[in-house]
Amino acid sequence: MSQPLPVGQPEVRTVGEVSTILSGKVMIPMGCDECTQETDISLETLKQHGTYVCEHCATIHTFSDAELRLMRLMLAQAGYHFAL
Repeated sequence: MSQPLPVGQPEVRTVGEVSTILSGKVMIPMGCDECTQETDISLETLKQHGTYVCEHCATIHTFSDAELRLMRLMLAQAGYHFAL
């Protein structure tokens, strides 16, 4: 005699938060205070040089280590992490 198998509750899988690992060469738009246009710059360039030039008005912008850490922290909270 065969007995039916007991039916259990369906397995519920909770999906955790997904993180995206980005290369340091990914371009990030940086707004210019002078002309309000955006210039795409890589995080790797910001880390190496600490400055970037607006491609619209040629204004030179400095980027401190504190600003770099803050930007990486904010991107990490949004699920983006950089492989640097």
